[in-house]
Amino acid sequence: MNLRSTQTAARAAVMALGGLVLAGSCLAQTIKLGMVNSLTGPHASFDLPASEGVLMAVDEINKRGGVNVKGKKYTITVESEDAQSKPEFAVGGAQRLLRDDDVKVIFGILTSGPGMAAATAFGKSDVLYIGGFTLLDTLLGKPGGELMIRTLNNDATVAKSFVPTSVSELGVKKVGIMLPNEDVSKSIVAVYKPLLEANGVQVPIVEYFQPDTQDFAPVLRKFQNQGLDGMLTGTNDALVEAILRQATELGGLPRKFMYRGGSGAPALKYAKAVDGFTWQILSRDLDNIADPKVKGWIERYKAFTKKDVSPNTYWALTFYDTVFMVAKAMEEVGSISDVGAIATKVKATKYEGVRTMRFDKDGHAQSDIDIGILKSGKVSSMRASGS
Repeated sequence: MNLRSTQTAARAAVMALGGLVLAGSCLAQTIKLGMVNSLTGPHASFDLPASEGVLMAVDEINKRGGVNVKGKKYTITVESEDAQSKPEFAVGGAQRLLRDDDVKVIFGILTSGPGMAAATAFGKSDVLYIGGFTLLDTLLGKPGGELMIRTLNNDATVAKSFVPTSVSELGVKKVGIMLPNEDVSKSIVAVYKPLLEANGVQVPIVEYFQPDTQDFAPVLRKFQNQGLDGMLTGTNDALVEAILRQATELGGLPRKFMYRGGSGAPALKYAKAVDGFTWQILSRDLDNIADPKVKGWIERYKAFTKKDVSPNTYWALTFYDTVFMVAKAMEEVGSISDVGAIATKVKATKYEGVRTMRFDKDGHAQSDIDIGILKSGKVSSMRASGS
């Protein structure tokens, strides 16, 4: 099966799950949630699991009786749009959702290109938008962003635990930074470079590559023979895997890596070629089945999706708990359409779900994260405070 066929099948699977959620709606009164995610394209590795998490939470809420608002029972349905990993399709999907007056709360998008495009449309409308992409943090609390919430911690929060943990675990002293040539990368450098330096690490070189490239050798050669013992990179699993492969092929480059975002999949594939690899697990480590919350969620996920977990499945927890928070907020404020009151209640709530979810007054997440670590061929993780 080729890539397009795989993505089409995956999109069909998510749409089918959404259909099951709709088909299971037997109550007369409904709450219609919107969802726009990249179900196809290069960003689908993030957004497909995120979509599954939303649908899974909705299914569980409906099965336990729905949402009780002022004595009335409501079941939840989901209208889903495919951003196709492109800004123009994200806008199109957003506009279709906004034309439906019954859609008051919209979830989705974990990458900044399509995410910013969709958020611009949502910011002009009276809807509560709950997203996950990095640049959403720049909109929260600003004019047009009052009704927006981001469910993943910002880089400044994540880096406070990720950088010192990575420095300690990997034992690095001199690190180069290599990122795609995008606006978000500049903000990443602004956070991570001074924090690395504050933890005793020199950062003598920062280089950028074109986001659509597959040949990293010209940029990697700038890092050769610089006395580096580590590199910080971040984009998506496929590109980081290519960076690791080409770095080991070229030689003269460090063999310890810090991955801002993504999963441990690139490191697992090249475990014998690297000396160390850390990565951010922005929800929960699904290998930590000793945690009963994680173990129980995995069992429910398998039953709902009819498939096993993968290194990217943890993105399914991006919005999962927040769907429950929205449902609870609707019950407590006594409305399914007063998005201002619903947003205020969600922001003021600490929710102990699979993740511990809490937000500041502007909608910035202040949740805990896990940090993945690969050393000497062994994989582990640790829980890190997000606030």
